[in-house]
Amino acid sequence: MHKKKRICVISFSDLRKDPRVRRQIFALKDTYEVTSLGLKKSGIKGIDELIIPDPRTFLKKLNSRLTFLLARLLIFLYRNYIKKKYPIKAILDLTKERRFDLIVANGLDSLVIAHSIADKDGAKILFDAHEYEPRRIEDHWFHKLFVNPYKDFLCKRYLPFIDAMTTSSFGFAREYHKQYGIESEIVKNVPRYKKFSLGEVTSNNIKLIHHGYAHPSRKLEQMLKLMPLLEKRFNLTLMLVGENKYLKHLMRLSANLCPERIVFKKPVSFDKIVPTIAKHDVGLLIIEPTSLKLKYALPNKLFESIMAGLCVISGPSPEMVKVIKEYNCGFVADSFNIKNIAQMINSLTVEDIKEKKKASLEAAKFLNAENEMEKFYKIIRNLIGD
Repeated sequence: MHKKKRICVISFSDLRKDPRVRRQIFALKDTYEVTSLGLKKSGIKGIDELIIPDPRTFLKKLNSRLTFLLARLLIFLYRNYIKKKYPIKAILDLTKERRFDLIVANGLDSLVIAHSIADKDGAKILFDAHEYEPRRIEDHWFHKLFVNPYKDFLCKRYLPFIDAMTTSSFGFAREYHKQYGIESEIVKNVPRYKKFSLGEVTSNNIKLIHHGYAHPSRKLEQMLKLMPLLEKRFNLTLMLVGENKYLKHLMRLSANLCPERIVFKKPVSFDKIVPTIAKHDVGLLIIEPTSLKLKYALPNKLFESIMAGLCVISGPSPEMVKVIKEYNCGFVADSFNIKNIAQMINSLTVEDIKEKKKASLEAAKFLNAENEMEKFYKIIRNLIGD
């Protein structure tokens, strides 16, 4: 009997709350011996789970941060910073009894660790770039001046060592190829398929929802400012996680703008997101392109809205526009100007919205984790067999 090949899935995230990484683990665990390495254990049965250690003291963290800042002027210091920031020795000690055939690195930080483990074991590396990290945030001075150049350094340093690469949108794939000459395959951020029935739309209470991560760079204020311009038949629910200071700012703003038609709902666990939003009519996805990452994003919330059978409304974000038009499951504003968006939404009838909701339910039969993970599994099989 052949031994199962061994795969280490690495992510600097809480694996209980990271749907993309969890889908990877579920896709692999029945065929391969899977070890996860994350900030928290996933709780998925049938795998080996390790937690990324952080042996640094406060002074060592401070020293690491100072090295990071100085490296912006003296680029050779990035190598010193990497040694100080990442617990490479501790992780090699943690995994010394295990030998892996493949490392799946989720994000550039994970790629640093993956390179060291692969070097030890002679393993192959699959890099999953969830997004375009060198231009993740571009409207904040610290990211522009310090974080983005560092991410660019990591790409130049480690991408030459990978054996395959995946990312979540065609726009990201094009940019990685343009900047670093690396080809990648697209694995979309889609949930598992679940059948939902077509929900009724109440003419005097059309329920909009926006859910996901709240960060100032996403300009969620625009959706709040949109509401006073919409007819009173439209109501908005926000179900957000993220920076507490920014969330409080949004709540204060909504109370001043349109308190009777904007509701903040407590976030639910990721496996309950689709059933929760399915109680609404429209997924409102107005995300201004303040960075290349946001411009080309194909976010979880788009596919969760489609799976839930919602009519999707977005701004002219090119990757989302392609999906909405291909599956005819929503409406696209021709600009991010809220007056234009309001005019478009106000023109919609109940029948318009129901038609797109029905199209989303059909699209969900194709845009689901079962199909996307088949692509992911095929990439793995081509790398190490099964």
